[in-house]
Amino acid sequence: MSKIIVVFGATGAQGGAVMKALLADPNYKVRAVTRTEAKVKDLESQGAEAVVASFDDPESLKKAFAGAYGAFVVTNFWEIFSMEKEIEQGKAAVDAAKAAGVKHFIFSGLENVKDTIGKDCYHFDGKAKVEEYLKASGMPFTSVRYSFYYENLLYFFPPQKQSDGTFTITIPMGSTPMDAVSVADMGVAVRSILNDRDAYSGKFIGLSGDRLKIAEYADVISRVTGKTVKSVDVSMKRRVRQGKRKPQGGTSWLTHGARQSECG
Repeated sequence: MSKIIVVFGATGAQGGAVMKALLADPNYKVRAVTRTEAKVKDLESQGAEAVVASFDDPESLKKAFAGAYGAFVVTNFWEIFSMEKEIEQGKAAVDAAKAAGVKHFIFSGLENVKDTIGKDCYHFDGKAKVEEYLKASGMPFTSVRYSFYYENLLYFFPPQKQSDGTFTITIPMGSTPMDAVSVADMGVAVRSILNDRDAYSGKFIGLSGDRLKIAEYADVISRVTGKTVKSVDVSMKRRVRQGKRKPQGGTSWLTHGARQSECG
């Protein structure tokens, strides 16, 4: 019998890739979680069972986890802009999964920057606090820690065309190498972890495809596209002033990040 895996964020980048990878494996059945009824038909058309649930609704979480073997859970700081709220949501998912008897809880976590370097980094530290809570729960778990997405170079840090026809990418990393990965590829990695729970239970797994300097990423883009792409070294504060993307609420995600002591 196929194992039911609950996938949160199924319409997003991480959850969507996990859902796709699991649907390709007959050993698993996907129960995709969405907060809106409008997305149910699309998820079902892809082969998943769809359920409407929210981290803020305990009863809906009971329904989502009922009878499930495993779960992939991702919270979204950038949607709520509150570390405390993200921790609350993560804990709610852990509690509901444990009560339902989930055998393998995979959480999309991150390192605790505050404990590591003494700087507040809310979008990291909240997930780290959920990791701590998950570990203390006694439920079999694995935390996967995604690095920078290659896809961010399409949406958040796209190459900018210059007057001479060349392009530049501006990411405030200086000469420090940066781990990066295609989020679309990581569904297979999560499936591999589910396939071998005993090997990965209790582990914190970093996911990375490359570790290059920004100038080296620019070189790769140049080779693939045939365009001249260069990196520009700037401070976080200057990059914030260049940021144009604004989520709901009108607060620039780059500005919000800079307020966190340039935690990255």
